[in-house]
Amino acid sequence: MTRVSVLYNDDTTLAHGAPNDAIAVGAVADCARAVRGALAERGHQVELIGMKPNAHEVLRVVADLRTDVVFNLVEAIGGEARMEQAFAWLCELHGLAYTGAPPRAMGLCVDKPVTKAVLAAAGLPVPRGMVFERGDEPLTHLAFPMIVKPSREDASHGISAHSVVRDETALRRQVLAMIETYAQPALAEEYIDAREINAALLARGEHLDLLPLSEIDYSGFEPNEPHIVTYAGKWIETSRDWELTRVVPAENLTKVQRAEIESVARGAFEVLGLRDYGRVDLRLDRHGKPFIIDVNPNPDISPDAGFHLAAERAGIEYADIVERIVAGAARRNCATA
Repeated sequence: MTRVSVLYNDDTTLAHGAPNDAIAVGAVADCARAVRGALAERGHQVELIGMKPNAHEVLRVVADLRTDVVFNLVEAIGGEARMEQAFAWLCELHGLAYTGAPPRAMGLCVDKPVTKAVLAAAGLPVPRGMVFERGDEPLTHLAFPMIVKPSREDASHGISAHSVVRDETALRRQVLAMIETYAQPALAEEYIDAREINAALLARGEHLDLLPLSEIDYSGFEPNEPHIVTYAGKWIETSRDWELTRVVPAENLTKVQRAEIESVARGAFEVLGLRDYGRVDLRLDRHGKPFIIDVNPNPDISPDAGFHLAAERAGIEYADIVERIVAGAARRNCATA
């Protein structure tokens, strides 16, 4: 029996952003409860601890932990996503075994321009783009349409139908909106208007399994609408985007496409230093070539999330996902003991 402490950020504090962003921030509590239930079902001794936005309280809680493994679901402290890596460092400083990505990986992945630069330097395909610090920078030789995102957010924060822009006026308007709303630079990338594939990876001992590929089905959207996962489509159940955004098995891919997607996904996982589990989101251009649009360390593993749906198609039960993640952390702890 393993003693597992499931830690998550128990607050809806927003350091910046729109009011609706609190929905995604609070959703991690549901995931934490599901993880606790799965571990208890398998006979582990489990405690559930919510991290409040007070940094001094977080320091005290971690210092007092007496556990074998921390199941790390802390995505922010005080609403600041960049503090996700600080929490992992805190576990490192206290010599705690913890699940998921180490601080370096979290630091790379939370900063999308840095993620793109690291991936590109490793020869992995990413869309062309540029970063706007102010909004009035000269526009480089990029092709419209483009998609504009906050540079240091995840969970589709800041993504809406307005994110896809088709001329410079709309681009600069959206860039300024992201800078002002999220208090960070904006990233603009060439928009690949084609299939979107999610590649979930789950460790099994020393091996890394690629789970069955998923695809975002945009067939319910109008042809002239942006085919993207908006914040509403991901989190707001009463929205039209929620109703129309569906995750389905990825079908009608050639063996060559599947092999290239797997190679790119595994390459991103390795280059960025993810551990235990992760998800790589890709777009296929009109020639079927995959481009990485996002890399997610410690992705959502709620029972209704896409990661679990992919695992189910591989015959992996929810409790098995959770146990495999815990086993990875426990094995690292034994190796360093």
